[in-house]
Amino acid sequence: MEQKLLLHAEKIDKRFGPTHAVNEVSLDFLEGEVHALIGENGSGKSTFTNMLTGILPIGSGTFTLMGHDVAPKNQVDANHQGIAIVVQETGTLGGLSVADNMFLGDEDQFIRRGIKDTAAMNRKAQELLDAYGLGYIKATSIIDNYDFEDRKLVEIVKSTWFDPAVLVIDETTTALSQKGRDKLFEVMDHVRELGHCVIFISHDMGEVLKMADRISILRDGDFVTTVNREDVDEDQLKTLMVGRQMDDHYYRTDYPDYAREQPGETAVSVRGVTVPGMIDDSLV
Repeated sequence: MEQKLLLHAEKIDKRFGPTHAVNEVSLDFLEGEVHALIGENGSGKSTFTNMLTGILPIGSGTFTLMGHDVAPKNQVDANHQGIAIVVQETGTLGGLSVADNMFLGDEDQFIRRGIKDTAAMNRKAQELLDAYGLGYIKATSIIDNYDFEDRKLVEIVKSTWFDPAVLVIDETTTALSQKGRDKLFEVMDHVRELGHCVIFISHDMGEVLKMADRISILRDGDFVTTVNREDVDEDQLKTLMVGRQMDDHYYRTDYPDYAREQPGETAVSVRGVTVPGMIDDSLV
């Protein structure tokens, strides 16, 4: 069964002074797919999705979601138009409760005669946390009581409880343990099963090939190509990303000799570092 077009990007463009961060990129995103967006640092991936989600204003071009042009003014506006994002950095605000963070910008649904019904908000937040298998996180607790990973899981709930048509996952897995990644992947699968779309940004090619249905590559702000997951392997994706064949030499041959010099003596070494639940006896 042919998948229908959900989101179309037409000649999306963005400049920061002399830097052409996104160069008239046109892309199609389909219903019921995880669509990976990959490229080296500076390729334009996050700039592209930041314009879609209201974090940055669109330079030029149009996003069309389900037949309607969208140009969110901010992330809350994007949410109201059916678009959500989970970013790599912390996206929760300290000093507020878990529930306050989950419904930040959407408190109006709990306003009764000009007064916020905090109890109703807390109940709904806890119901959502329980439904995601995160019942150990308490809606009434201050968000600062939880570690970075749990706060990131709260962000995932915040970004998906209203069933967005498009969910952007921007390098989020790098901030999570395997347990957190597995929970995120469950959410991504659920969004896809609903017939919505996940735009998945990751530098982990193994994760990309595991989760994505299609993969689009950006390089230096330009669109390169879109491929089906089953048609490529990790080496082919890396070659598409960098624009050259990868071999045993790590350093680029188009750089000056001084940039290709091998490292000198070890500057920093790590032995036996452990962070409970995240790093176990690290050796670097």
